Amino acid sequence: MSALDLATLRSRRLPLARVAWIAGALAAALLAPPWVVLSPDARYSLAWGAELARGDLPQLTDPQVSTDHPLPIAIGALLSPLGARAAADAYAMLAALAFVLLVYACWRLGRAVGGPLAGALAALAVGTRPRVDFFAAHSFVDVPFAALVLLAAAFAVERGAAAGRRPLVLLLFAGLLRPEAWGLAIAWGGWLAWRGRRSGPAPLAGTAALALAAPVVWIGLDWIVTGDPLHSLHGTRQGAALLERVRGVENLWPTLRSAVAAIVGWPLATAGLAAGVWRAWLARRGRSVDEARRVGIVLGLALLGFAAFGLLALADLPLNDRYLLVPTLALVVLWAAALGAGSGRPGPGRVLPVAALSLGLSSLLVTAPLDRRSTADMLAAAHEKHAADGDLERLLARAEVRRAVEACPRVIVSGSARAATAALLGRDPHELPIGSSPFPPAGGGSIATADSVPVGFPGSVREGAWAWVDRCHEAPGA
Repeated sequence: MSALDLATLRSRRLPLARVAWIAGALAAALLAPPWVVLSPDARYSLAWGAELARGDLPQLTDPQVSTDHPLPIAIGALLSPLGARAAADAYAMLAALAFVLLVYACWRLGRAVGGPLAGALAALAVGTRPRVDFFAAHSFVDVPFAALVLLAAAFAVERGAAAGRRPLVLLLFAGLLRPEAWGLAIAWGGWLAWRGRRSGPAPLAGTAALALAAPVVWIGLDWIVTGDPLHSLHGTRQGAALLERVRGVENLWPTLRSAVAAIVGWPLATAGLAAGVWRAWLARRGRSVDEARRVGIVLGLALLGFAAFGLLALADLPLNDRYLLVPTLALVVLWAAALGAGSGRPGPGRVLPVAALSLGLSSLLVTAPLDRRSTADMLAAAHEKHAADGDLERLLARAEVRRAVEACPRVIVSGSARAATAALLGRDPHELPIGSSPFPPAGGGSIATADSVPVGFPGSVREGAWAWVDRCHEAPGA
């Protein structure tokens, strides 16, 4: 019995594997807060969610704020009763759980395509990539997005049409994190609708509702809050131009080349692509429909991901490397799945899978020492940033600072503290403009990094990494 055949059977060890994954997820969540940095997207989502929980509409039209993502904002609203600090820690726990879910999704998808050992290899490779770890430790929405998409693909590979709407439910949540999932949900929903076209209008309506729910919710949120149903598109493009983000067709290939190298490395990505194309070709030649479906879903997911990145360039939207998590990790799964293909296919057909495995393993072994150092340095920096966030909370909790801030006509903040300060003060980030200098004009106050304010500066109060500078009661021109 081949490894691929074993993947289709329910192993007696499966309950033990589930217990291990649950235990790992709980451990990651409990240990997460000191090692997870909340990204600007996460901070703004918490601030906006708290506003919604209070019954206020957030101000999303400021070009200097992050793009709104409906699911994180909803999470921020649900966490808001905990208070700003506890909500931030809870969000950090969720970011850690998202990372565990991502590794689990790669394990499950690799197992479905290449067998249990392939799943373990895929999980190990993904979990040890420093760039993936960085995205997770900075709570970027791309990590849970990739986890949901890859897990949906695993369901589709394992059960085909029998997976039914399960992938659609996962893609619905993914589509509330990033719009790239919309097309995947519509494609899967359309396929299900075609297969069940004789089942009656009610099931078809349910499938259509799931497939279209994410874009309807996202566009509806933008329309209600800003009056522009395409605000996320327009606002992201405007913000990218203002902040001079990398974008445009001329930057597509340089960004793609460096992103693939940073996330998984070109040897591993090339090996995965070659192994996937080879298995798809052999399946087609051998007329193995099930094999072609399994490999085709993962290979198609990778190619569609790269195509979506190209569309971002055409739309003049930012080209961030984390947007390539899904396609690059799909290639890692195809590389790991070569383990099952190489062990179960005698003759010349084994040559390319073995070569692909060797290339990828060599790349991982060569970069392992550097990868360990990079991950350790990143976690240390995240821990330091978490301590600085605690300094900001303690600064704003000081009675004299809180009174001064509440009474000050105008408060400016450092850009890196804007969303966190808004959440701690219970304000909309729009009410706290970003200051170009740590020293406010007369009649205003400033929350700035302590290293930018001289010790003993008049009107300043320091707390670790942050300082409050008070000129709120000075007359203009003083």
